[in-house]
Amino acid sequence: MYSRYYIAKNHRDVKKLVKACLSTGYCCYDFETNAQPIYNDIFTPTLLSITFQAGSGIAIPLDHFETKEYCDNGYNWKKELKYIGRKLIENKDLKLTKVGWNIKFDNQIWLKYNIIPAGRMIDGMLAKYILNEEKPNGLKEMVNRYLPEFSGYQNENNLDKLPWDKKPLEPLSKYGCLDTDCTFRLMLFFEKKLIDTGLYSLYRNLIMPASLVLTEAEKNGLYLDRTFNEKLLHEYKTNLESAKNKCLDIPKVKKYTRKLIESRVNNYIESIEKEIEELDYNNPKDKRKIDSRENKISNIKAGIFTTKKELQLIEPLNLGSPTQLKSLLFSDEGFGFPINKYTDKGEPSTDEDTLKELRLTVKKPDSPKAIFLDNLLDYRGVQKMYTTFIEGWHDKVQDDDCLHGQYKIIGTTSGRLSSSEPNMQQIPKTSVDPNIKKQLISPPGTLYMALDYSQAELRIMAHLSGDETYLTAFREGKDPHLAIAAKKYGVSYEEALEIMESDDHPDKKIWKVRRKQAKQVAFGIIYGIQARLLAVKLSDPKEGIIVTPGEAQKELDEFFILHPKIKKFMKKQEKFLIKHGFVQSLFGRKRRLPQVYSDDGSEAAYAVRLAVNMPCQSAASDMTLFASILNYWDMRQGKFPFLKEVCTVHDAVYYNPIPEDINVWTVHKIWDTCRNPKTKEYFGFEINDVDMSMDFTIGRSMAEELPFIPGYDYRKMLEKDFSVDEYMQEHKKFKGIEIKDFPNLFKGEYELAQKRFINRRIA
Repeated sequence: MYSRYYIAKNHRDVKKLVKACLSTGYCCYDFETNAQPIYNDIFTPTLLSITFQAGSGIAIPLDHFETKEYCDNGYNWKKELKYIGRKLIENKDLKLTKVGWNIKFDNQIWLKYNIIPAGRMIDGMLAKYILNEEKPNGLKEMVNRYLPEFSGYQNENNLDKLPWDKKPLEPLSKYGCLDTDCTFRLMLFFEKKLIDTGLYSLYRNLIMPASLVLTEAEKNGLYLDRTFNEKLLHEYKTNLESAKNKCLDIPKVKKYTRKLIESRVNNYIESIEKEIEELDYNNPKDKRKIDSRENKISNIKAGIFTTKKELQLIEPLNLGSPTQLKSLLFSDEGFGFPINKYTDKGEPSTDEDTLKELRLTVKKPDSPKAIFLDNLLDYRGVQKMYTTFIEGWHDKVQDDDCLHGQYKIIGTTSGRLSSSEPNMQQIPKTSVDPNIKKQLISPPGTLYMALDYSQAELRIMAHLSGDETYLTAFREGKDPHLAIAAKKYGVSYEEALEIMESDDHPDKKIWKVRRKQAKQVAFGIIYGIQARLLAVKLSDPKEGIIVTPGEAQKELDEFFILHPKIKKFMKKQEKFLIKHGFVQSLFGRKRRLPQVYSDDGSEAAYAVRLAVNMPCQSAASDMTLFASILNYWDMRQGKFPFLKEVCTVHDAVYYNPIPEDINVWTVHKIWDTCRNPKTKEYFGFEINDVDMSMDFTIGRSMAEELPFIPGYDYRKMLEKDFSVDEYMQEHKKFKGIEIKDFPNLFKGEYELAQKRFINRRIA
């Protein structure tokens, strides 16, 4: 079946298109743009393609350089765009289905023109992902697989060779209409497959609503303090140079560098001497070349380097060069470390985990080997902060002063979200670097409000396994990691807690280590960690704590003795995987793991580890996502204030509300939704043995994570004389009060907040 396309030339054509979409009940749309970031001033959409039935598409010229040549006089692309938006995109009639491929991108363009997508939507890319979570997920790859007769259409007329803002309207229209036609055909196929395989509920109730919520989060973005960012650019460049010099100034490294430079120079001189040997002294032309080369050798021996090539000979050791670093670490001329890991290409690895493992082989913290590895890890840390979160954000911030990271529902095979351009899900904690989150300030007149699920993955693990120790700790509001450590060392939880909360207790440091190790083991179990990597996690060489893989394995063995139900759960997952070839999360996601049948033992073991990890990690992420969907829907319906969601990080959600909307009512309402979302109604399961607890923090930046105070006037936080110390003194009055008690303890404030919102909405 072939595909036709038509270019709309006037409003009559657009009206016919709208009528056809309403008649067939389908509107499959796709924007072409000038390929600039959406929130930069120079961004513009160039074409909108729409398909309402298989086999055809209509191209609506927008801000394209050839629009006037194809369209009638008086044609106004913005008016036509808004007409389509009002009649189709904002249409809530469930008889009309909107379709797209990566529809989140196109919906942000609609939002840019004040058109709010609504009604029934289907994203072909997300449908394919739910049916098969493995890559590829792109439209062109799916066309190649399922519609081979259209394979390679993007290459016709060398269209793929031209920049997006230079593609002529005629071939671009054909391309755009083929995009929507193929998307429409694939959608009809994928939607039926979702229904037939029992995955439609997951798709309809979680994945598609998540697309709308994340569209809003991407659109809102994170407001960057450009002035502070510029300041950090200069500071961290200096810090980076200083951290590098600490590595290079170690005597052993200096000695190695001298030999490296000496070797380069000698090799260079030898190459010149070989050139001279091939020349004829009796030939006048060669004589000049010989004189020139002999003069070059003399200068080099005298320490005179002039050309770019010669100057490169005396460059210091490059810590960013894998080749040079490998030689320094593993050669006899360097530190002579044993090679403990190889890359996929068979080369010795120099990644962070490798460096940390090597560090554990050095017992003396003041030895040159230990000092170099500590300094190198510090250097890499500063380098990452600078390149990713300072320089990287500086380059990615758009003209509205915001970072608009893309949240990828299809980004992982586990079901967790990923992010890019820039990555908003790997922002370092303030404990790692206090300056990074400080760059992300709340827009004028607003604050940050964050809800962060507490040990979400561990709570899911406790529910799935039925482990009494964790379930009891969560039920009683105890710190589960401290409870596990206390049980292991035969101390009451109350005694361990008293030590941890005391600033001057002599055993506090010991118990901090014990709690941390209990946490590392617990999360190591969830992530299927092996003893070798767990040893790295449990160690702190700078503090003299070095755990061997054997000791780490003993920790794992002891954990399973204390938690037999978790071991039983893991065995159950393994049996299910071997029988079915996949595992499933509470929400119904499937993780297909055919590697379990591999003859390669390591591949099969990897699949078994994922079978344990996926149900915990995926369900925890989906719980956060589903709760944010329910809150978003309530806000859209006007049931409580609309808080702008600006970021989601696995188990946490960040909002930018106005101060008046931060009160006991909104916090309690969000908490009540998030602690136990309506999963029974939509997905057929309910977690009733443990609440999905969470913490709420408020701040003027993402870094300022102050505990919520009931009844506090958050307008004060925007005043110049706001004092964090005074705020924390005020918070002490409310220590120990739980969110569940807000409606009773603060009844007056609770009802007043509701009343004020209702009055504001009416006004």
